[in-house]
Amino acid sequence: MTLPIIIVHGGATAFKTKFHSEILKAVERAASQGMCALNNGGSSLDAVETAIYVLEETELFTAGRGASKNQDGEIELDAIIMDGNRLESGAVMAVQDIIHPISLARYVLERTSNYQIAGKGANKLYNRMIAEGYRKAIEHTRTSKPQIAEGCDTVGAVAADLEGRIACAASTSGWPGKLTGRIGDTPIVGAGVYANEVAAASCTGKGEQILRITMARMAVYHVEQGLDVSNAAEKVMSELRQKTSGEAGLILADRKGNVTVKYDTPHMPTAISSSDSKVLYSSMTPKWP
Repeated sequence: MTLPIIIVHGGATAFKTKFHSEILKAVERAASQGMCALNNGGSSLDAVETAIYVLEETELFTAGRGASKNQDGEIELDAIIMDGNRLESGAVMAVQDIIHPISLARYVLERTSNYQIAGKGANKLYNRMIAEGYRKAIEHTRTSKPQIAEGCDTVGAVAADLEGRIACAASTSGWPGKLTGRIGDTPIVGAGVYANEVAAASCTGKGEQILRITMARMAVYHVEQGLDVSNAAEKVMSELRQKTSGEAGLILADRKGNVTVKYDTPHMPTAISSSDSKVLYSSMTPKWP
């Protein structure tokens, strides 16, 4: 693969066959728009935020408009974005009445001195974000996508830009019927996502299993130790199976633009886009080239 590049996933689970075509088109669109942001002069952060925003806009995934309700019938969302070169991240947890928590997570990263904000504090910060004009309020609870992506055709993502700077992001509501206030792996640095100057990973699946082995950090660690991305991902999946019941997957990319996907669930819709914004590869059940 060549830089820049972006890889997007729609979650590791079992999707109903009747939705497969629509789901695949959605991850392809997310990858293409993320690459469009890069081609417009954006960074890897712009690319992953844009990709996640696109997935949050659909009702196909357990994120954004497609979020699942907890046991009290309420929707609580988690999202995170991480800049690998700075080892800095922004995350929001258990937020309500916000369709695009990924943009608020980036606001936490870029406009606050904190890394993780939860509950009512995150909603208060959302109002500050809108007041400052960091993102526009298109309608109640819905913000605009990054300005760098405007004009692009319009839920984890990893991207590497032309300079080899890597970023990753993820967004979720968690599984249907979860305990109120439950925080899974997604917004936890090292578990759901991790990025540094070497590689970046975004994980998906059963969050409690992913948390137990800090899956994203371990995947990147194996790349740091000299494994290529494919073998590093396979090794961390093996560790997951040995120490937990599995039911997870990940996408992994290094600073040279090498990417891979591994999972042990029936489906993990994935799409990859490179420099011309065209989708290079996509599949519901990737048979990796």
